[in-house]
Amino acid sequence: MEIAEIKSMLRKRIREQRRSLSDEERALSAKAVAERIEALEGLKGARFVLAYMPMKYELDILPAVEQLKARGITPVFPLCTQNNGLRLLIPAEENGFITGAYGIMEPDESRAREIAADELDAIILPAIGFDAAGRRLGQGGGYYDRLLARCSCLTIAAGFDCQLILEVPVEETDKTVDIVVTPSKTLLI
Repeated sequence: MEIAEIKSMLRKRIREQRRSLSDEERALSAKAVAERIEALEGLKGARFVLAYMPMKYELDILPAVEQLKARGITPVFPLCTQNNGLRLLIPAEENGFITGAYGIMEPDESRAREIAADELDAIILPAIGFDAAGRRLGQGGGYYDRLLARCSCLTIAAGFDCQLILEVPVEETDKTVDIVVTPSKTLLI
């Protein structure tokens, strides 16, 4: 079986598992992950951390973003571009988001400040799945892999416990992360 087929099957299975979580499990998971992220030594002294606006059934990373903001860290959010890249924007205000590509909430670029990739101190990445070796199974578009190829900051994959699998199959262009955080585990790679 080809790697692309295996990845597709894994995405389907993990998405089904995420959909089966109750609202209470989701809320408790978001709170636990926020506490684990806040405790990370690698974020001490950070100025800019790229986060994401969660899609339906993804782990809600916004409680972690709020804790980081309370520590004086500026959250940055991605904006998908037509050339399959990501622009890095700081929203002008709390409600400075609009529905963008793929139905994802993105910063309203007319009311945001852009920063360069080398200004990031850390990236909290969404994922469909990940493993204990830091391999990450994304949505399949390669947006974050292209960003990681031009960054050298701390990288954190965050998700539910059901997203931590034995092994993520990888291709040459797939990038690994430094830390995997779930409600029950913090894995330093």
